[in-house]
Amino acid sequence: MRYLVFGMWILSVPLFAAEDSCPHDHDHDHASDYGHPAETTGSPHHPHLGSGDDGDGWFRFHPHLSVAIALGGSTSDKNQALIGGGHAPLDDGFNLQGIEFGAVMELGSRVSLHGNYNVFWDRFDGWDGELEEAYAAVGIVDGLSFRGGQFLAPFGYENTLHLHDREFVEPPVSMVRLLGEEGLYAQGGELAWRLPALERKTTLRFGYGNNRSHSHGGDRERRNDLYRETLEHLGEEDHDDDHDDDHDDDHDDHEDEHAHGHGFAGGGGVYDYDEAYLDDGYFFARVETEVSEGHGLRRVGLSFAGGENGFGRTTWIAGMDLYGTFELAERPCWWRSEVFYRSVDAYDRAGLPGHFDESGVYVAGGCEFLEDWTTAARLEWASGNRLAGAERRWRASANVGHVCHFGDLGDLHTRLQYSYDDLGGYANEHSLWLQWVFNLGAAEHCHDH
Repeated sequence: MRYLVFGMWILSVPLFAAEDSCPHDHDHDHASDYGHPAETTGSPHHPHLGSGDDGDGWFRFHPHLSVAIALGGSTSDKNQALIGGGHAPLDDGFNLQGIEFGAVMELGSRVSLHGNYNVFWDRFDGWDGELEEAYAAVGIVDGLSFRGGQFLAPFGYENTLHLHDREFVEPPVSMVRLLGEEGLYAQGGELAWRLPALERKTTLRFGYGNNRSHSHGGDRERRNDLYRETLEHLGEEDHDDDHDDDHDDDHDDHEDEHAHGHGFAGGGGVYDYDEAYLDDGYFFARVETEVSEGHGLRRVGLSFAGGENGFGRTTWIAGMDLYGTFELAERPCWWRSEVFYRSVDAYDRAGLPGHFDESGVYVAGGCEFLEDWTTAARLEWASGNRLAGAERRWRASANVGHVCHFGDLGDLHTRLQYSYDDLGGYANEHSLWLQWVFNLGAAEHCHDH
C-alpha cells in the first residue's frame, strides 16, 4: 500500500518541467512508410532517424534505452492465474519488467541494422535476459523492402509492440492465449510492399520463418509447480500433479484433469496447450490500409499465420484489427480493436489425432483529457477451450497516466492501472499496478498513444 500511496503522489506532481510540446498525433504511420528501411520496425518508439544528423552521411547510429518498472499487486496467488504474458508483473511489490537496450544503424539510404535486448528481474526467477529483435532491412526499390533475422511478426497491432510501447501494463489475454506468452516472433524473412496503384496507403507483407523458442521467466513447468503448491497450501485439491510428458491412456484421468484445469495454461485438458503454438516453419501475411478520415476509422488490417505447431501438425491463426480517432469535448481520443481466431490440429495425451479451436477479442480506447494527461480502458474476452484445459476469460482494465517530455531526448510515462479478471467463472481477481516507463533516445516525437 505504501508503494501505491507514494506512486499516486508522484503521478499528481510533474517530475520535470516538460519541454516544448508538439501537437499529438494518435496515428502511427511507421508501419506503412518506407522512406528508409529503418522505418519498417513496427515500433512507435523507434529512434527519430536523421535527427540532428547530416542527411547525406553514409553511416548513422541511433542507440536507445527504455526501462519499465511496476509496483503493486493482485489478489491472485503469485499472480499465476492471470496469464499476464511476457514481461507482465509477476510478483506483488516491485517488478523490474525490463531494461531494453536497442540501436538502429543506417548504412546509406537503403540499408539498416536493428537490435533490441531486454534484461529483467523478479523475485521468482531472478535476473534473466533475451534478444528480442536482431535483423537487417533493405530498401529494394521505392515502396518495396525486405528484412531478415529475428523480429516481431507483423500480426495485428499489439504483437508488434515492445514492452515500452504498450498502452497498458500487460498485453491482451487473447493475444497471449492464441499467439504465445511472448507473442509471435519470426526468425526468417519478410517482404513489405506498398501497393502503388491504390489511392489509399495500402501495405502488403508476406514472410516465412520459425517461431523463437522462449525462455523468458524460467520454465513454464516451474511456474506450474509453484501454482500447484500454492493451491495445496490453500487446502485446494489439485489433480494436475500427475500430468507429465508420458501420455496417459486413461480417459477418466483426462476428464479429471480437464475438470480442474481452472484455465491455467497447460494444466488440464486432453491436449497439451503449449504445443498448440506455431513452431518450426510457418507463413505469415498481412495487409493494412488507410481509411477515409472523418468517420472515426483510420486503419484496417487483416493478418494470417499458419504452419507447423509443437504437435508436428498444423495451426493457423487469423486476425483483424481496427484503429480510429475522434474528438471528445475537443480533446483527442483514439480507439482500437483486434479479433483473433485459431484452429489447432493436435494429438491428445493418448497419441490420438484431434482438433480444437479458440477465439478472442479486445476493444480499447483512450483520451488525452489534459495536455500530457491520458486515460484509457480495455475490455477483452478469450473463449478458451476445455479440451486444452483453457477456461474462457474476461478482463477489464482502466488506467490514468502522465507523460513528461525531455525534448527530443526521451520521455517518462507514469501509469496507474486497475484490472478485473473473471477466471472462467470460478474466481474473480483484482489487480492494481503503478508503472513507470522511461525512454531515452526513442521518444514519441509527437506520437501519443
